[in-house]
Amino acid sequence: MPQPFLCLGIESTAHTFSVGIVNDKGNVLGLSSDTYIPPKGGLKPTDVVEHHYNVFEKQLKQALQQAQVDLKDIQLIAFSQGPGLGPCLRVGAAVARTLALKLKIPLVGVNHCIAHVEIGRVACNCDDPLTVYVSGGNTIISAFESNRYQIFGETIDISIGNLLDMVARDLGIPHPGGPKMEQIALKGKNFIKIPYIVKGMDLSFSGLYSYCRKMLHDNGLLKESITKKAVQSQKKVICKEDLVYSLQETAFSMIGEVCERAIAHTHKKSVLLTGGVAANRRLQKIIADICEHQQVDFNVVPRRLAGDNGAMIAWTGFLQYQNSGETSIENSEIIPKWRMDDVPISWRAVQISKSKFREISNTSSFSVSSNPQIQNLFSHFLRSTNVDGKTGILSNFLQNFEVIGHGAEAVLVRINWFDKPALLKYRIKKSYRISAIDLPLRIHRTITEGRLLISLYQAGIPVPLVYDIIPNEAALIMEFIEGNRLKDKIPELPTQKIQQYSYLIGEYLALMHNLEIGHGDLTTSNVILKPNHQLILLDFGLSVPDVGIEEKAMDIHLFQRVIKSSHGDYFDLMVPAFLDGYKHQIAGNYEEIMERVEKISLRGRYISKSLR
Repeated sequence: MPQPFLCLGIESTAHTFSVGIVNDKGNVLGLSSDTYIPPKGGLKPTDVVEHHYNVFEKQLKQALQQAQVDLKDIQLIAFSQGPGLGPCLRVGAAVARTLALKLKIPLVGVNHCIAHVEIGRVACNCDDPLTVYVSGGNTIISAFESNRYQIFGETIDISIGNLLDMVARDLGIPHPGGPKMEQIALKGKNFIKIPYIVKGMDLSFSGLYSYCRKMLHDNGLLKESITKKAVQSQKKVICKEDLVYSLQETAFSMIGEVCERAIAHTHKKSVLLTGGVAANRRLQKIIADICEHQQVDFNVVPRRLAGDNGAMIAWTGFLQYQNSGETSIENSEIIPKWRMDDVPISWRAVQISKSKFREISNTSSFSVSSNPQIQNLFSHFLRSTNVDGKTGILSNFLQNFEVIGHGAEAVLVRINWFDKPALLKYRIKKSYRISAIDLPLRIHRTITEGRLLISLYQAGIPVPLVYDIIPNEAALIMEFIEGNRLKDKIPELPTQKIQQYSYLIGEYLALMHNLEIGHGDLTTSNVILKPNHQLILLDFGLSVPDVGIEEKAMDIHLFQRVIKSSHGDYFDLMVPAFLDGYKHQIAGNYEEIMERVEKISLRGRYISKSLR
């Protein structure tokens, strides 16, 4: 009987040194980890390196004992080649090279972020998920498109795990703070408003940290300011339980919103929650609620495989070796700044997303009226506006209606408005967000979208005509647009048309920016192609007035990244045409705006210092 192929993986990107052993079926046979916990403060690389050198032999021995194999039975060595802390990565790489040379077996360098995805895929048996990867070093929304794990959204500053750890440190909670913060949040009762920062598909957590640190300082809760004198002299307004609860609800709701928007854009049928913060039960509940609403499967990586571990490196190393071969010793240098979307994925077949929509913005080509949850949500709207057979102001217009779709934010309903077809866009209550966050957000976005659509329509920019705004119910009534999402039509269009439409989108965005209005979520999912070949721009929920260079550049950056992630084969066709159209119409300093676009692109995770 043939012996199973065994791969040994070594993880050492940050505070954890771990050794895992898996077979060619993805079964974890042995896994042993040791995490460095600093006596105070954050991680000092020199201390972590010393820790790793002190524990690697023990972890190797324990993993082999668990797997009930000898070192001579191992046929492949895999290691975290990046991204991560350089000094820590070097320890794992050195151990891996030594073992490979000693045993005379192949060596494979693995991308740490991709390993989090692959261990989740095999452990949860989910083939093609949208991945929400949350950890101490990363916050990434990713999916497989165009032969890579494309990044649809990410943090543009600190990660969610880092945010929780930093606030924990300010409270005097030892590292790692995340699990303890989860327990503290359970005791919170009163919500404290904290900045909610979503920029298109990207997230920003640094403002949340600054706000929380100030609140801790002002209330005598900051670790270094907790003295009898400080406590006596300051009048406490908040308690740490309420602040941690509010922070967790706000930050996790931001992640949930971007996740839901990515589901609507990519059409993925499942979501995988992975990374160390995936163990947080409140975050699990939020993502599970979103998946239930969007009618997709929810998967969360098993707890022992959620954090950094050698098993995920071993399994990804096996997949990579099978399809791309080994990594030579000469090419095994560490890559501390190694983005996951820079890695070709040779072991996965090309998957083409077809038009099996859950969301068609402002179009009648799809119906979800059979979805009882969506019907219930709209029934709530009818009850709350007093129009279900009673005397509400809209009762005459909603005698005959058709629920035609739902997206990340809203239920879309076709109605009859003064004998004309119209679209009712109802921003539904989100069960994953507490009402103190959800209601103000929905009302604000509805009012903003309605007002800006009116301004854009009056300026001649192709957007739907707004008929009415119902602020308290977060609802808009607007012109009904026949057509299809540009995202879904691009593969069918000739080259000349793709360039023409890209150029027009650039022109329309420039005209918006000339009015000091930003779109906030400019993607090919939010552009409708009408049967007469006219383009209509949609979904201005994240739009903002009085924009500056930063917001203008962010619109361009987002569109470029969407083209890369969703239409990679057309990037060189679409982006230059889009920028030509934008340059043709923009009234401001085009070069200055594009310089800011470049700066924004360098804010992402793992951009090398030479580029920065």
